[in-house]
Amino acid sequence: MKTVTGKSTLYLTSLLLAAASALSGCQSDGVPEGAGAAGEGGSGKPNAAAAALPDKYDPPIEMTTVTYTFPNLKYTNGDDVNNNPWTRRLERDFGIKVKTLWAVPADQYAQKANLMIATGNLPDFFPATPTQFKQLHEAGLLADLTDTYARYAPDVVRRVMDEAGPEPLQSAHIDGRLMAIPFTGVAKESGPVLWIRKDWMKKLNLSEPKTLDDVFAISEAFTKRDPDGNGKPDTFGLGMDNTLHSTFSFGIYNGYHAYSRIWIKDKRDDKLVYSSIQPEMKRALAKLQQLYKDGQLDPEFPVKTSAKVNESFGGNRIGMFYGARGSANFPLQQSTPNVEWQAYPMPSIDGEPARPQHDLNIFSYYWVVKKGAPHPEALLKMLELWLNTNYFNTSDAVYEQYNQSADNNTIWQMAPVKMYRSIHNIDVYRRIAAVMKGESDASKLGPQEKVVYGHIREYEKGEMKYWGEFAQNSPNSSGAVLDYYYKNNLYVANRFYTTPTPAMIDKMPNLSKLEQETFTKIVLGAPIDEFDKFVDAWKRQGGDEVTKEVNDWYADQR
Repeated sequence: MKTVTGKSTLYLTSLLLAAASALSGCQSDGVPEGAGAAGEGGSGKPNAAAAALPDKYDPPIEMTTVTYTFPNLKYTNGDDVNNNPWTRRLERDFGIKVKTLWAVPADQYAQKANLMIATGNLPDFFPATPTQFKQLHEAGLLADLTDTYARYAPDVVRRVMDEAGPEPLQSAHIDGRLMAIPFTGVAKESGPVLWIRKDWMKKLNLSEPKTLDDVFAISEAFTKRDPDGNGKPDTFGLGMDNTLHSTFSFGIYNGYHAYSRIWIKDKRDDKLVYSSIQPEMKRALAKLQQLYKDGQLDPEFPVKTSAKVNESFGGNRIGMFYGARGSANFPLQQSTPNVEWQAYPMPSIDGEPARPQHDLNIFSYYWVVKKGAPHPEALLKMLELWLNTNYFNTSDAVYEQYNQSADNNTIWQMAPVKMYRSIHNIDVYRRIAAVMKGESDASKLGPQEKVVYGHIREYEKGEMKYWGEFAQNSPNSSGAVLDYYYKNNLYVANRFYTTPTPAMIDKMPNLSKLEQETFTKIVLGAPIDEFDKFVDAWKRQGGDEVTKEVNDWYADQR
């Protein structure tokens, strides 16, 4: 491994001090830090035919890395992070021996990687957060992957990159050079889904929501008409957590055409503005205040994390919330195993469709390669294997060996490199729903889809433990909600997708704290005009400076 000297030493020494300081404080919660560096990146489409990667390296090569671990993954039969089905296949079939130098739980990874970066002792490739990516580039420690990607990127890698949208690959460019491979994410499958208890709807004879006002009417009924039948006023209409910046609240915000903590185009000109200070947010907060005053929100929501809100479902306290596509399997299947919920798209307050917001479509990290590593193209070879095996495999035997075993061990998590397909779950829903509607045959399903479809058939025979799969993949499911968002291109994406600007690093922590404190006070009953005071304070205390830097960057992209 390379030890840095010269101009990088002072920079990395300061980073080491910062990392040591971070270790003395709170641990990372694993939330993505934001976007990565931007430049004049392309869409991922080749300018010319890609050169062929070697079928197998002969003699074999060794690639070092570091990684984070998943709590649900089990190594069996003496396997470990350096000796498992994925590492053995890479070495046997492709001549790539991957050596993992260390692995820590995901919530400890960023801190551990900061310490590693500060020493300058880097592995050949590893996942870096957006901030780490910027620091590594500024220290001159990264390989330039521009020519490597243009020459060697396999078709399947380009396809998945294109599905993620142009921003991830653009964000990995600095000064027009590709300095990392984005760990593409699932932002397009993360739009808010409205979940409502079917038994409470039926008991109170309520109609399905078509508008946001319908949602509020259901919320009032769930609060005041004793849907659980215990004769006590102990239910709330709508789930909400203490952040006021999560899917729980995004559904309300987006229904009012308001967006939380992203940068959007100003309707009056072609500049970017911070979404949380726009007039639409004031209207949404005023409505949340009304719901709280009327007892439709849990009075303890300001101190309840999302995990605590999830517990309220099992206690028959809440019958409606904005969640995710996968909320059926968790938390609902676990919290309310004998209750069915129905998924709906977000309704809006007017005739315009509600549009789900999302941040940059990466999964927290960029794959970076150390400057001077002898085989940077091997990263693309490993990504090709990962994508073909995890998403485009048609063999049941391969699925069980490398994806998910018969005892439900998630073997795919052992792969040393990954990138996620942005519309994978939408595709799974489409194929299963087509079979259920008689438009396709079950024999055409892939290995994962066969497993899911088998579970759905068991649910249809009365096995409630598989209700979650039905609620996520049947024709009238949360999968259908995501497909509706995707087909109609309803997304409102964060238009700022580079690394944090200097003013952001300096000012945004306090501005975000001010935002959450003000929003919470308003919902709890402070005069709604406090929002206008917040906007003025946000601008004075650094927001205007941040906005200028954002628009300076934005002007350079056009």
